[in-house]
Amino acid sequence: MKQKLLSVILLCTMLIGVVYAQNRQVSGKVTSEADGRPLSGVSVTVVGTSSGTQTDGNGDYTISVSNEGTLSFSYVGYTSQRVKVGTRSNISIALVASENAIEEVIVTTAYGIKRSAASTGYSNQTVDAKALTEGKVVNLATGLQSKVPGLQINLINNGVNPSTRVVLRGNRSLLGNNQALIVVDGVPVPNSVLNALNPNDIEDVNVLKGANAAALYGSEGVNGVLIVTTKKGSKGGPVINFSNTSSLESAAYLPKMQEQFGNGYDLDTYVPYENTSWGPKYDGSTVVVGPTLADGSEWKLPYSAVSGEKEKFWALGSTIQNDISVSGGDDVTSYYAAFQDVNIKGITPKDKNRRTGGRFNASRKFGNFTTSFNLNYTYQNPDVTSSSVYNNLLNVPQNVPITQLKDWQNNPFATPDGYFSGYYVNPYWEIDNNRRNTREEVFNGNLELKYDFTDWLSATYRLGNYALNSNYKQYYAKVAYTKAYDRPTDNPGSVTDRSDNFNRLNSDIILQAQRKFGDFDLGLILGVNVRTDYSKFVSNTANALVVPGLYNVSNRLGEATVGSDYSRKKQSARFAQADVNYRDMLYLTVNLRHESISVLSPDNRSYLYPGASLSFIATEAFPTIKESSPINFLKFYVSGNKTANVNLSPYNLTTAYELGPGFPFGNLPGFTVGNTFANPNLKPEFVNSYEAGFQISMLNDRLYAEGTYAYSISDGQIIPISTSFATGYDRAFVNAGTVTNNTIEATLRGTPVRTEDWKWDIGLNYTHYDNKVTDLYQGLNEIPLGGFANSAYIYAIKGEAYPMIKTTAYKRDPEGRVIVDKSTGYPIRASEMKAMGQTNAPTNLGFNTSLRYKNLTLAAQLDYRTGHVFYSRLANLNNFTGLSWESAQYDRQPFVFPNSVYEENGTFVPNTDIKTADGGFDYWYSQHNATQENYVKDATFLKLREVSLNYNLPASWLANQKVIKRANIGLVARNLFTKLAKENIYTDPEFSFTDGNTVGITDVNQTPPTRIYGFNINITF
Repeated sequence: MKQKLLSVILLCTMLIGVVYAQNRQVSGKVTSEADGRPLSGVSVTVVGTSSGTQTDGNGDYTISVSNEGTLSFSYVGYTSQRVKVGTRSNISIALVASENAIEEVIVTTAYGIKRSAASTGYSNQTVDAKALTEGKVVNLATGLQSKVPGLQINLINNGVNPSTRVVLRGNRSLLGNNQALIVVDGVPVPNSVLNALNPNDIEDVNVLKGANAAALYGSEGVNGVLIVTTKKGSKGGPVINFSNTSSLESAAYLPKMQEQFGNGYDLDTYVPYENTSWGPKYDGSTVVVGPTLADGSEWKLPYSAVSGEKEKFWALGSTIQNDISVSGGDDVTSYYAAFQDVNIKGITPKDKNRRTGGRFNASRKFGNFTTSFNLNYTYQNPDVTSSSVYNNLLNVPQNVPITQLKDWQNNPFATPDGYFSGYYVNPYWEIDNNRRNTREEVFNGNLELKYDFTDWLSATYRLGNYALNSNYKQYYAKVAYTKAYDRPTDNPGSVTDRSDNFNRLNSDIILQAQRKFGDFDLGLILGVNVRTDYSKFVSNTANALVVPGLYNVSNRLGEATVGSDYSRKKQSARFAQADVNYRDMLYLTVNLRHESISVLSPDNRSYLYPGASLSFIATEAFPTIKESSPINFLKFYVSGNKTANVNLSPYNLTTAYELGPGFPFGNLPGFTVGNTFANPNLKPEFVNSYEAGFQISMLNDRLYAEGTYAYSISDGQIIPISTSFATGYDRAFVNAGTVTNNTIEATLRGTPVRTEDWKWDIGLNYTHYDNKVTDLYQGLNEIPLGGFANSAYIYAIKGEAYPMIKTTAYKRDPEGRVIVDKSTGYPIRASEMKAMGQTNAPTNLGFNTSLRYKNLTLAAQLDYRTGHVFYSRLANLNNFTGLSWESAQYDRQPFVFPNSVYEENGTFVPNTDIKTADGGFDYWYSQHNATQENYVKDATFLKLREVSLNYNLPASWLANQKVIKRANIGLVARNLFTKLAKENIYTDPEFSFTDGNTVGITDVNQTPPTRIYGFNINITF
């Protein structure tokens, strides 16, 4: 099939090439209409083709185009223009300033194809370099947060190398991948690349929000696409740019905790080695804390709370980011080279990361032949503690000044032998002795060869490679504890060496034709894509060390634990897209893609799906709209397509044999068949998507609005079902279940003030999701997806929003009041788990503003999310240890449970006087802590994501020297302010214990939320 298609493409190319029109050189200058100054970096493209260039430092350009061609000039902050070439060889134009003009904006779409924004029959949004890096972010994903409607980015955790979750328009798959595809310079790459890309190397990110916009990417684009375009050089002498951002990071807040009670199990007994705080009230007396050491010494402290100790435990983090780049070119050559070094120190003491990387992009024209390549290499070295330090810290009573125990090498009360707790070691000791050091290398690059047969016909070959090599050493120190009191078992120590490798090879062949016939402008794209993914890991672990402090797998007792895995996945596709443009007012696009993927059986691995979109420009069809109203641009669009979602790993169609410990007997190796039936008849999850919307620009492009409604339905979910053990398996995967998603998106941008000295821009974006499970397998009402046993679990529930959290809950009367046991006053738990709410925010609101006075600019960005809940394991832990504020609100005395009733003679009587049998340990630890609905909280938040103040040095200050061309200094802050729901006194609800689908559970292994303050300087030579 592939060979036949290539033959047809080559034959078409030869036939069409016979009647081509001759290209010639057209040159000119682009200036600003307001002051006549030349504009550098203006995009000059031939409409309907991928041919283009940029103006140099003097505003000059040269491009090859035919007499029938049309040139498009676009530049950020100016209204784009189109000019028909005709017989002219010199075309100079003046662009009119208008930051929000969209009539002729050129956007990058699937496979790097550039199109007029007006011609797209779907919603997409471009975020330029200025908006991405205004907050001086280290991670590209955080630079996109709250800037695009429909795009939800969650920061999973803080730390020196945090991961993110990037989702467009909600979830389509119950168990599979729902994250957006990342495409860098035309090549699809794994989402992990977001931690390796330098945001300062990015020219822009075009967000293709749904499967309709990303139809040519097939199953890979079903969740939408982020098209990342890196910077290229332009004509002119070398331009050197240096920037530095130095910032400080501090813990923003910790859970609200009580300061009235200390060590012990109950109010009558003080226990010097207890980590929980259920003991007597603080009275200021002197007490012994911890054990009596071998030399008879004791650590004596006042029995009173020491405020601020847990806040002071966290370090002042810092990030120093240095960037330098050089770019330039001439009529046929362009280049961009950049180097970045980021040195990060986290708020967890001694956690650090060093990220160093370089990029080199270049292109050169040889007549009608153009070559270009993009190379990026990043190395980073996260060195972090492998222990749950936050969990340990919250097991320290308030009377223990933990920061005095930092020097565990010399302080006898800080060593494992002398530390006060009978159940935990000193967190400072953990930081030094339990660590994980990772070395990660990422290479991402591509080579592109393009030949223009004529001005309307071109062929492109692109070869891309992504390679990730990661290895880490993780160790836990060998330690023997004192026997002064009952401690946990001595830790024999362990060390793990692991190596992970991933490689993706991607190749594209694309034939593109664009020809005008009277009032019609016709385009055709034919393409072939082949992609191969390889992954491998090897792991070795020693679980009992011989020599303390020697972290080598060979330094062990017994056998090492080893693991290894290798997989290979191949995907190929043929696709076609036809475009019809009628008088620049009606655009019709139809596409077809045939895909084959190796993870499915031969009978099911090939599938075909179509798509179509229509865009109508009312202001072109009816010019009187522009002439007689404040409307400059009005567009309506509609689209629909069918796509597959292949959520299977390689080799999942064959039942694997697993190593059976002690099978067949003793230490003899043996294998047993797995418990999951591998269904060879599995098919993809097919997704049908539709969207409709409008765009309107008014008042000379000072006011812009867009509204979109999108609907998707995903059928044939790949889900597990329980089976009878008589089959030999306990579960099997089947195609069943349906997920729907209704999405409403709205964007509003405006410039209320624009004078010579003042400019005020504001922007608002709104998204509402209605993500629902409408069907499951025969008679099945819910599927558990993941979480923590006996506490909180994420479910897919038929007829409910997705995902949904369920927990153990109170038994309630018909009015929702909690039913208590009349004899004890304790609430009664329901016999079944209860659905507590959805964990993905259905309502999202983003607000951004920028106020400029002459050379000074103040910008800010807000992010608001509501309508969802989260489960706090931190709250659970605080009630376990007795540190929680709520556990002391009744002075640890019996109390009447609020809004409760008791049952008497079949009726429910309001409880006004039956108190709990106990108000301390027995109630809060044994009763309250066992009912997990107590820890499901409103996840609403409002964040001031970014604030920046930048000053561009006036040109007059730099006029008497020739070294510095431009200079900028500024201040920046991130997460400066966070407003949480009143009941959430614990942590950031945006955090999650996973970047998968089971969002909505915050973990005790995370670090506290943080604030960041920084200073930056940028100089162009």
